[in-house]
Amino acid sequence: MNARTRALLSSAILAVVGALALMLPVSNASASSSIVSPIVTVNHPRVALGEEIRLTLDGFKAPFVSISICGNEARRGSSDCDMAASEGVHMSRDDAPTFALMPVGAPPVPCPCVVRVSSSTNDEVAVVPLVITDHPVEKVIDAANPDAPLMAVSVATRVVNDGLFGWARSNLGGSVKYQVTVSVKNLKTEPLHRVKLSGWVGRSATDQIASLALDDPGEIGPAQTWQQIVTVQVPSPTVGSFEWRVAASGAGPTVTTPVTTRHRPWLLIILLVVLIADIAYFVIRARMRRRALLAPPIQPAADSADVEVEQLVSAGQ
Repeated sequence: MNARTRALLSSAILAVVGALALMLPVSNASASSSIVSPIVTVNHPRVALGEEIRLTLDGFKAPFVSISICGNEARRGSSDCDMAASEGVHMSRDDAPTFALMPVGAPPVPCPCVVRVSSSTNDEVAVVPLVITDHPVEKVIDAANPDAPLMAVSVATRVVNDGLFGWARSNLGGSVKYQVTVSVKNLKTEPLHRVKLSGWVGRSATDQIASLALDDPGEIGPAQTWQQIVTVQVPSPTVGSFEWRVAASGAGPTVTTPVTTRHRPWLLIILLVVLIADIAYFVIRARMRRRALLAPPIQPAADSADVEVEQLVSAGQ
């Protein structure tokens, strides 16, 4: 196969496969949502000071957690809790629920009261209401900053391919299917209601090429995390950076989380490199042939014996 044939064949393959990849339809699909945060339950939700409660802890990833009795629904964090009487518990290592016994002490502020369980970094928190019959009850006082966000939103993406053809399509710059995990965490010790989600992806912060089919979370319990996994197919051409954005509104200030991903269609890049190399080889070879045709013919050198014979003949004449 000569260079011209190889170049034409590479161009044809690139054009056909690229056309097939670009002609595929774009579709969205969503999966069901769920609550993935840790939970705590209490055996007796109504007790008196000095009584003992039995707690069931489940879903914590941290190996060690702290348990505290808090007033004011723990709206202001640890300042509402009886930290001096808090107890540490080592979590079970086999993913089974962990049980803990704890005496009920008086929190430093009036009820409504809760049992607050948290990891050492406070990235995992669970609360459960607790009625203390002989402790005063007053109006709940919120945190000092009214503009503080009530929830945190996180976005994680990964490419998913439907077999060999899906892999080839995404690596040729065609549409790419992403699996997107959206998590909304309630940062407060009270339930969040009427949370609305919207999400999209674009090639810049102001561009939108596909949307995320997100459900409304409904009620998100205190310190709980709501999570949904959706799939979205980003249309071609899929080269360069993409910016994903999810906005959560309806409960406190709107929280928007941007995430940037980058897609490189390696198969397309390799085909282009091969095609350019073939074309360069064809051009160089064509120039060499042209130079060979335009160059003057080279005269053969005379044989030394023939020269001597000619000299003798000339001398005899």
